[in-house]
Amino acid sequence: MQQNPKPLLIIDSRYALYDSRQKRTYKYNTVLQKSFILLQQHFQILVIFCHSKPNTNEFFYNEFHKNFQGIDSKQLSIQELKVTSFPNEDIIVVTHNYEQFTLQQKYQLYYFSSVSQHLDKKRQLELKYYESNPKPSFHISHIQQVMSYFSKSQNPFTVGYYFYPKKFNELIQFDALISNANFNYIPMDFRFYNKYIQINVLFHRVMDIYKKKEINMKQNEVELFQQNYDKFVTENAEIPVIDQVECLKTLIQRDELNVKLQSIFASPQFQNAVQEHHIKIMTPEQVLYDNIGEPQELQNLKYPLIVKSKQGALTANCHIMAIVVNEKGLRELFKHEQFKGQLILQQIINHNSIIYKIYQLGSKMIVQKRKSIPNIEIHNFKFEEGFYIFDTQKDLFKNVSQCLKEVDEGVHECSNEDQLLKQMELLSSIIAKEFKLHLFGFDIIGMNWEFYIIDINHFPGYKNVENARELFEQLFLQVSKK
Repeated sequence: MQQNPKPLLIIDSRYALYDSRQKRTYKYNTVLQKSFILLQQHFQILVIFCHSKPNTNEFFYNEFHKNFQGIDSKQLSIQELKVTSFPNEDIIVVTHNYEQFTLQQKYQLYYFSSVSQHLDKKRQLELKYYESNPKPSFHISHIQQVMSYFSKSQNPFTVGYYFYPKKFNELIQFDALISNANFNYIPMDFRFYNKYIQINVLFHRVMDIYKKKEINMKQNEVELFQQNYDKFVTENAEIPVIDQVECLKTLIQRDELNVKLQSIFASPQFQNAVQEHHIKIMTPEQVLYDNIGEPQELQNLKYPLIVKSKQGALTANCHIMAIVVNEKGLRELFKHEQFKGQLILQQIINHNSIIYKIYQLGSKMIVQKRKSIPNIEIHNFKFEEGFYIFDTQKDLFKNVSQCLKEVDEGVHECSNEDQLLKQMELLSSIIAKEFKLHLFGFDIIGMNWEFYIIDINHFPGYKNVENARELFEQLFLQVSKK
């Protein structure tokens, strides 16, 4: 039998490609398709469907063929797999159940980890695995991480990580979290406490466990996750964390964040910079309104307004906002279920469709200028209801333009951009210091000599940032030396 020169990559489809707890296909097929294209350049790939229930196995086998054409796959029972011979000299096996999913030939195991796996079985397998491999090089949570097979190191810097699926798939697309000659990445599942694990730095977005629509965890598992995370950080205080949960809590509550930012802008350090560069950066005027129970006073508000939830992250409606042009519209908006609870009523700042998106990644600040929403004028508002609801995660210019009678399609350049950039650099450095953050982003809007900061987000998307992987690696080494 002729040998294939490429290593054979055998993938156990369970959990690696679909979530068997919810019987649904993998929701990030676009990312996974790119991963398969990359892996095919280096491996001969065989996906095994071996679910114990025939109907379930058949369903996912057919779904795989719809979404991933050109990838070899087979329906085999665990028993059939064990007696199957493969002609390849080098074989890699990716599975979440290394005790069950085995071959009769020699192979390199890549232990696959997912927080979708049943807790008790996952705990048993992982603790057993780490007891014999305290600092493993072959523990992954995405098939693209198998690329580490070609770049091994005897003593790499080890990064433990936790990210919910959406953020993890953002990172994997620019090769972050793939072990290489210098860095080893291992997934952390804090639903249980792993006393054997050894890492140099913890890299995470643990707060995302509260995103119920994104995370497939039961409530008791969420509570266990938080408890074990707290225990790990307390008992391993010498291990740097990017970023500490305590440092993120102020960012989430928009009213508390506003107070903190106002104190920064009033500081002598920032006021000296204002006098030097003649650029003023502020927070928009806003009030906190509790839309529960008895109606509150709505007079003395300056329209148009942006209305958004008090909590800026981790809730289903935190990205849903509304433009309101009069009191009638505001009262009608308050009837909508999405706008119940504590709300921020914020002054709209017209800014000629320019928004500066600032990304801080360790010591590196990146500024990207983008097209923003058109200017909002009350006389140009289209809807008689007096309000318009939109999602900030969708095309803002196109979305918001729908509520206007006429739209200025132009983008008006900023004439004092050099001075503004210097102010942004100062502001970003102060935020990093005051909030003790390494990864964050914020937006700046305005015109002429007055500009405004709109929220601060922890760990924004860095997909358009050049050399992002290298910048993350620099950050890991920097925090470990402090």
